[in-house]
Amino acid sequence: MSVYYDLYTSGNPQKHEEQQPLYARVIPSGTIDSKKFIEMVSKANGFSQATIEGCLQAITNELQHWLSQGWTVEVGELGHFSLSLKCERPVMEKKEIRSPSIHLNKVNLRINKKFRESLEPLQLERMESPYRSNNNLNEDECRTQLIQHINEQGCITRSDFMRLTGISRNKAIELLKEYQEEGIIRRYGGGKTVVYLKA
Repeated sequence: MSVYYDLYTSGNPQKHEEQQPLYARVIPSGTIDSKKFIEMVSKANGFSQATIEGCLQAITNELQHWLSQGWTVEVGELGHFSLSLKCERPVMEKKEIRSPSIHLNKVNLRINKKFRESLEPLQLERMESPYRSNNNLNEDECRTQLIQHINEQGCITRSDFMRLTGISRNKAIELLKEYQEEGIIRRYGGGKTVVYLKA
């Protein structure tokens, strides 16, 4: 079975007039949730679903325990888990910041070489992503789509906004910032968990 991909421009906000290089991005086939994944592993290996679920929970608990004590943890042939931190604000001198101002940024997973190599070679096939529109909307239409989506769903992500309107990442960032300044929406969360709510 093929892995489908499409080509996108990443875009540089400082050089929006210039032609930008294209980047390949996988078009997701869907999401396999935890319950379905456990069911498939059970069918493939003969272990009971309860056993697999218990093992996964035990691994998760131990992983959380050792990560929270600053260890890097290798999990089988999958890879190494580790933590990364962030400062609340830019810091130029060590004396400018104290521990309470430093927070968890994310949990990193560095995939083992053997695991990565087992995925090669991929059977790749290009297709137009169904998650983006070929007809970009104008700014008024983008605002209408945004408000309608928030009214129906309660919030919107930048990715959702891009998918709904067919606009680029940089244009989405620019418009969302503009809507915040206008008091139409407010930003909630951080990193990859940012959502936009009605102001």
